[in-house]
Amino acid sequence: MSVDNESDLQKLFYESSTNDNVFTVSTTVDTGFEWQAVDECKEKINKNVKFVKERGRIFFNVSWTEFAQIQEMRSIDNIFIVADVRQFVFTETSKETDLQLFKDAVQNSIKLEKCLNAWKRITGFQGKIYPTAEEYSLVEKDCKLSNILTTAVTFKGRKRGQDPSDAKDDEILRYRVTCERTGKHTFESGDVARTIGGELQDKYLWLVDLSTYYLEIVCKLINSELITHLRVTHESKHRRNIMCFGPTTLRATVCYNLLRLAQPRPGDIIIDPMCGGGSIPIEAALVYPQAYIIAGDNHPKAVVRAKSNIDASATKCKIDMMNWSVSQLPFKDSYVDIVVTDMPFGKRSGRMVDNRILYKQFLIELGRILKLSTGRSVLLTYDRRSCNMALQMAGDLYRVTKMLGVNIGGLQAAVYVLKRTDVLWDQFKPKAIKHVKHTNN
Repeated sequence: MSVDNESDLQKLFYESSTNDNVFTVSTTVDTGFEWQAVDECKEKINKNVKFVKERGRIFFNVSWTEFAQIQEMRSIDNIFIVADVRQFVFTETSKETDLQLFKDAVQNSIKLEKCLNAWKRITGFQGKIYPTAEEYSLVEKDCKLSNILTTAVTFKGRKRGQDPSDAKDDEILRYRVTCERTGKHTFESGDVARTIGGELQDKYLWLVDLSTYYLEIVCKLINSELITHLRVTHESKHRRNIMCFGPTTLRATVCYNLLRLAQPRPGDIIIDPMCGGGSIPIEAALVYPQAYIIAGDNHPKAVVRAKSNIDASATKCKIDMMNWSVSQLPFKDSYVDIVVTDMPFGKRSGRMVDNRILYKQFLIELGRILKLSTGRSVLLTYDRRSCNMALQMAGDLYRVTKMLGVNIGGLQAAVYVLKRTDVLWDQFKPKAIKHVKHTNN
């Protein structure tokens, strides 16, 4: 294959494959926040880091000594080591012939040793990743019996396998292979996983275990390009901070990305007027300890839940909690630096009919409390129509500096980044809204 036909990811991976101390890392991020993850990567690792951005994922090259900084990143959900990237020329007519290409690649071309050794060091796995044939045969029968007894129970939970750091010294690596496939092929995703998984077992003498595995190998096939990942994160990083989950609890990674868009500075007053379970104020207090965090909600149960989460995750952080109405916030005019909040979507909570009134009242009240010229607001909502109507009415109070389309729990949402203008609130006159007829395609 000529260099001209290589993808950007292949070129990135080739650079890492020629240096024993450099690795290509893949991280997942909520769709729409990829650039926030790139910016954090440059900030915490290397401003000149080379990266490839894809939908919901970024790839970049790092040295071995920089892995610790990757694990400190707060914008990303999961971390993988990219073990191989290659292109295939499929027949598009013969399933058996196409699957044979994967078998040949595993046996003859795909070399996992460098990335396996890194995975072992990062995860703290103490078992055997290169067992002998004798060691494998001794435990194979016991492992098959264990799978039969535990699979039905383990698949009910959400936890991915077992923590690699819990492995014993004499344990042979237990693994599973999964496949994510995009494009038209003669085979299914399960065929790819079984084919590659079987060849890896023959090559490395590992134990197949679909439920209590230590290593998950994720094969992502996009048309003709196969990317082989070794999962590093045992559990997604988005589950940090929160102990008491509510129906609309926001992922910690989403909270961090929203806060980054507001660009907090030391001494800023940051409020979340619709805090729910407290995800945003907790993340703000942990990441920006020099800011003053105030949170509130109109529902007493939400305030209680938020206090429980704060007590569990941010005991050393100062967060003031209040029960209030967003249409009458207890602040002086032009007092608050930043407002970051997850507004009622009208899907999992609230109703869109109510949003049309609530959003207008809310934006006018924010215009009162935000500091003139410098106040910033980052609003997350599914209900774009209600938000656009409210902004049309309160337009003189804000300048929309950015709007992102994001995916939140399977829902297509929007993030509005607003900056307060210098229009005085007591001189502001709401604009009449021009009603536009919407049609459904």
